[in-house]
Amino acid sequence: MPSPAVYRSPRGLATASTVLLALNGVMAVGSVAVLLYLYTVEPGDDVSLLVDLFGAGTTTNAGLVLSLATAVLFLMWLYRARVNAEVIYPHGHQHARGWAVGGWFVPLVQLWFPWQITTDVWKASAPAGEHGIPRPVSAWPVHSWWATILLSRLVYFIGAQSLGSEAALHYTDSYRQALLLLIAASLMTLAAAVLAILVVHRLTAMQEAHAARAWAAWTPPVAA
Repeated sequence: MPSPAVYRSPRGLATASTVLLALNGVMAVGSVAVLLYLYTVEPGDDVSLLVDLFGAGTTTNAGLVLSLATAVLFLMWLYRARVNAEVIYPHGHQHARGWAVGGWFVPLVQLWFPWQITTDVWKASAPAGEHGIPRPVSAWPVHSWWATILLSRLVYFIGAQSLGSEAALHYTDSYRQALLLLIAASLMTLAAAVLAILVVHRLTAMQEAHAARAWAAWTPPVAA
């Protein structure tokens, strides 16, 4: 049996996640700038300085560390939000709370479990209506965020494969088409970061509003 759900404020984790998501957005903007520059250069132009700068191990490692830190803090926030949602409204959750983390790593189900879990948390955290049942609140930020993540991964995969193809190595048009796909993937990554920040902000605000109402309604026991 899982331990009883206890509400804990997600505010600190939300703030940390938002900062790191914003930094990921900045990195995506940098990637777009570099790729646009590579798109405009002519065959034979010297881009060795750019390649050395952005292909350096230090830059690559910094990006990996940022991505890992973002993933860890975001999953900590999501798990906290999932447990809180169980306190706010325990019904309607399609998956056990452990899937809030595990669902990102299990093949195949990782394509929809995180989206389902976040959607369930969103619904449970909505303002209470009649008989304490959450009122319907549009979850478009969650749906848009998840669709953008999946699409960005697909476009990036196609672009990376195209960039390493024989055609891209020998034909400028093919090379530039691959760069356009990578530019599109970076723009989608930026959009996903912005939407993730919106999801974190809105969900945290809804849960904190529930906590504030519960605290205001709480009456301390009278000493004997």
